[in-house]
Amino acid sequence: MPRKILIRKIDLPPPGNLEDDIDFICRSFGYFSQRDKQDTAGKIFRYLVRAGCGNDTGLSSDEIAEQLDLTRGAIVHHLNSFISAGLIIKHHNSYRIRCVSLQKSLEEIKEDVDRIFHQIMKIAKDIDTNLGNYYR
Repeated sequence: MPRKILIRKIDLPPPGNLEDDIDFICRSFGYFSQRDKQDTAGKIFRYLVRAGCGNDTGLSSDEIAEQLDLTRGAIVHHLNSFISAGLIIKHHNSYRIRCVSLQKSLEEIKEDVDRIFHQIMKIAKDIDTNLGNYYR
C-alpha cells in the first residue's frame, strides 16, 4: 500500500501540557487543516493515542464514533488518512496506534521514510551515472 507521509516543521508547544504535545504530533503530520473546522482529525488522534497506546485489541470505527459523538463516515475518512501516513493500523475491523507506544510508532515511521529515501537515492545515483553527472 502506498504511503503518504507529510512532515511539517512547526513550533514546539510549551512544555507540560499533554493535549498540546499530542496536538503537536498530529499537526507535525499535517493534520488540523483549516477545512477540518470541527477538529475531527484531532479528536480521533487524541482518542486513539490515549485509548490505544499499549492496547493490542484496538477499537472499531463504531466504538470511536460513539465515544466521540461523530459519524462513522467521518471517523473512517480520517482513520484511512492516518493509516496512509503509517500512524494507525487496521487489523480485522479494529484500529489502533501502530505500536504499543507513540514513540515506537514514530520510530517505525522514520525507518519507513529512511527506506524510501534509500531507494530514491539509489535511483538518483543511477540517473546521474547515466547522464554523466558526478557528485563528490
